[in-house]
Amino acid sequence: MAILARRPSRGTSDAPAIFIPDLTARSALRERAWNILPFALSLFIISTIFWAPFYAPWAFAIGTLIFFTYWLLRSYGVAVACAVGLRRIRRWQAVDWPARYSQWRTKHPGAPAWDWPRHMVIIPNYNESEEGLSRTIDSLAAQQNAEQLVVVMAMEARESGAEAKAARLIARYRQSFGNMFATFHPAGLPGETPGKGSNEAWAAREARIYLIERRSHDIERYTITSCDADAVFHPRHFAALNYLFLSNSDRYRTFWQPTIFNSNNIWDIPAPLRIPDGLSGINRLSNLVMPGSVKFPTSCYSVSWKMLDEVDYWDEEVIPEDWHVYLKCCYTLGDRVHVEALYLPLGNDCVLTDGYFKTLKAHYHQSVRHAWGASDIPYAWRAAVSQRSPLGVRRRLLLAGAVTKVHVMWAAQWYLVTLGILLPARFAGAFGAPLPSWWTHRYPVPGPGWHPEQVVHPSRWFAFDSTGLVEPTMWVNLVGLLVAVCLLPLLAMILIETLTRPRRPEYVSRKAAAAQYTMWPLMAVITFFFASLPAVHAQAKLARGRGLIYRVAEKGSRRVAVPQPAASVEPLPGDAVGALGGGS
Repeated sequence: MAILARRPSRGTSDAPAIFIPDLTARSALRERAWNILPFALSLFIISTIFWAPFYAPWAFAIGTLIFFTYWLLRSYGVAVACAVGLRRIRRWQAVDWPARYSQWRTKHPGAPAWDWPRHMVIIPNYNESEEGLSRTIDSLAAQQNAEQLVVVMAMEARESGAEAKAARLIARYRQSFGNMFATFHPAGLPGETPGKGSNEAWAAREARIYLIERRSHDIERYTITSCDADAVFHPRHFAALNYLFLSNSDRYRTFWQPTIFNSNNIWDIPAPLRIPDGLSGINRLSNLVMPGSVKFPTSCYSVSWKMLDEVDYWDEEVIPEDWHVYLKCCYTLGDRVHVEALYLPLGNDCVLTDGYFKTLKAHYHQSVRHAWGASDIPYAWRAAVSQRSPLGVRRRLLLAGAVTKVHVMWAAQWYLVTLGILLPARFAGAFGAPLPSWWTHRYPVPGPGWHPEQVVHPSRWFAFDSTGLVEPTMWVNLVGLLVAVCLLPLLAMILIETLTRPRRPEYVSRKAAAAQYTMWPLMAVITFFFASLPAVHAQAKLARGRGLIYRVAEKGSRRVAVPQPAASVEPLPGDAVGALGGGS
């Protein structure tokens, strides 16, 4: 059942020569300069709060007005997009996808049969519990079209007991799918960085040898789904993907992105972490819905195997593989490459260890790893200025600019929103910073007060004597007024985030569930330590030329596990891959 690990040559001998962006600059000096760029941009934006009110007051005033106007529009846009997205999810959950395709096919008589596609699901994992992997595989076995799935257990050869674990899982689940097998990614291959991307690339190439080269399966029939080891799929996920793949006239240039929520164990994690983990799902959903947003595949996504093969798969040196492989496909293959939404929920785990503060620390390290995507900024800009890329100039700049904006603002926006009004106003009043009068003039409006100490005194939250969390009269300037108006979409997002969670488990009391809302007044503190600071940390490491060690985040649930009977470990059969149902 196990495929012997072997590294095939990159690409195929009959593949035409195409442009693939370079991973690094042509010299060490240029590479260092490129890697300093994200940190330098973030520091520049953060520092403007402190010096621009004195030395560039009009530029600062206009810049902050533009930023907070954008912040206002985006806040309302996210709230509306999430409401629309949730309605679409409810509709998609009720669709009979085979019946819909049957209706579609009556107007497209030359289209393939419903069972023509095959959907390979690659599950890269390292030191994951068998129970956790079983939960993911159970959700795959529950698919309406599970017989069309090919499940690849992408194991790491350096994990002790990996072969035995893979053998037990394959023996238990193989009959549920069209096929199921394991690959074993060797440790210490030259030029590789341990992580999800390098494991997936190995698994996909091994699968190509056994399915395409040796068994003559048609690569055009396949999608590949990059699957996290903690993913829980909706039962109709792959039926919907099957429909989208068959009905898409440009299926070989499309990424399909489900709506991912960190919801599997959100009731089990420390209350402060429910804010960033909950809001991450809100942001992902809204980005799929909002018109004009630049969409990237994230975490778990599907793509045609043919397109991945054309670009030679994931780059083994890269840790943030999802956005990177999308950029690679765009810059290599041109403007047709795009992301389409798959409006079905997919649950992921939040970081959870065996201790409160240990969980907070593990979450911080995971956030640093996610923020390491800033390494794609130099990659995107080098590819954007290349004359060899078939991607149009407008799209090149759009993608590079989007990657830059996301990661730089990830680090800097906390300072702009939290300090970008308060400090300059104080500088103008106490130190004579020459900001224009229209920026410093203050207006009386009700809103949140500057008394965070009252969060521990619920009776003072609405003390309308200017000492509570909510005050009858706040004196704010124009940009402060824009922020105050953002309170309504924030409340809407809190409600939407609550609606996207699974039902409260019995072991979580009503009192504990209600108490979590006391964390929201501490949002500024929480997002500093688990969003902005990790981003600055990652960009500083990148600027210093320090690599990132891939840390596998510990996840799980506080629910009591149901004991499973022990599986006997049998020798692995020599034939790793069986014929797929339905033929090739």
